[in-house]
Amino acid sequence: MRLKKVSAPVQEYSEAFKRQVVSEYERGLYTKSQLQTRYNIRGNSCIPRWLMKYGNFTYEKQLSKGRPMKDPQKQKIKELEAALAKKEEELKVFRKFIEIAERELKVEIGKKVWFQSIQEIKVNTTLSTENICRLFGYSKQAYYKRQKQPVSTDHETRVIELVVSIRKKMPKIGTRKLYVLLKNDFEKEEIHVGRDQLFSILRSNYLLIPRRHSYFKTTNSRHWMKKYPNIIKGKELKCSEKVWVADITYLKTKEKNYYLHLITDAYSKKIVGYELSDNLQTSSTLKALKQAIQNRLYKHSLIHHSDRGLQYCSKEYTETLKKSDMLISMTENSDPYENAIAERVNGILKHEFGLIDTFENFKNLSQQLEQAIYCYNNLRPHFSLHYNIPNQVHMKNNVKLKTYKKQNQNRKIPTLI
Repeated sequence: MRLKKVSAPVQEYSEAFKRQVVSEYERGLYTKSQLQTRYNIRGNSCIPRWLMKYGNFTYEKQLSKGRPMKDPQKQKIKELEAALAKKEEELKVFRKFIEIAERELKVEIGKKVWFQSIQEIKVNTTLSTENICRLFGYSKQAYYKRQKQPVSTDHETRVIELVVSIRKKMPKIGTRKLYVLLKNDFEKEEIHVGRDQLFSILRSNYLLIPRRHSYFKTTNSRHWMKKYPNIIKGKELKCSEKVWVADITYLKTKEKNYYLHLITDAYSKKIVGYELSDNLQTSSTLKALKQAIQNRLYKHSLIHHSDRGLQYCSKEYTETLKKSDMLISMTENSDPYENAIAERVNGILKHEFGLIDTFENFKNLSQQLEQAIYCYNNLRPHFSLHYNIPNQVHMKNNVKLKTYKKQNQNRKIPTLI
């Protein structure tokens, strides 16, 4: 009797993860086969499909396993030029590269990876161990002394597999939050890895996430409409739906810019309403507010806090707030700390969930936004919530928030983040 072959479960990848893989391939960091191994991507057709859909280059249906080339002849010339370059010049470039990396990343690379580097290099060179050690500024005795120390890298491969499994849904999630999410898995599998060691493992495998910065003004507070005072300053939050914070941020496609109107609960950090539109009109901002009102769980008093943008000061918007028995609060000094929670949520969605990228069209952007908000609300732990999940905190109201007294040089503004 023949046994039926059981097919492996189909893997699902988020839009942000697919774009991350395409970006790493096109920047020449990894080949197709290396990416498949690194992220455990099954099937040979996944990466070629993603490249044709999201890539910046033109790809044929049959994709080679090498790195992408705009012009094969030019690429060949570059390889020949690199092969003919003088060894002394290569050494200068290498040292300059290390210097720049140390300056930008604020890490002394030589101190972090010298031992691993010597171990790998000595296998592929005729240089003596003493000469290699001297290149890194260490003695041969220091190398052998370090070699005798026990190396706790038995579980490193498994740690990377667990990290990658989470980053398939949240590709830019930070190391501290990864540690919280993986702590139970480490205990079950008896993997003795602390937070600092997890940082070291990710750093040595180039899996740390660099921060990107951008700024685009979406607030116009120079208008004649009534502005309201900041009534949440110094307020301590003890449960959900006591304060909502609102803000607008921009997202890019190749066609044009779009605007994301957000309403976030200041206590639970849950996004309770959002609207993606191609304009900054009050009607779009109102859709996010009405969605939040419709999803309310509690009936106690509520404050709506925002900047002094004309959308939030408009008659239509303020009347909707008053009809829903909400008090109105606004920033007073154009200081981002006065609306820090909303600013922080904008940054998380952009930097951790890939919304800072330029998308092909509105459909692709909308799809990734929906996934990002779901993961943010239901999967991502928050430092200020003692690493709890926003949706859980919103339902239970059982967390005392961490508070930060962040101060501007000229004015003192206590902030709940």
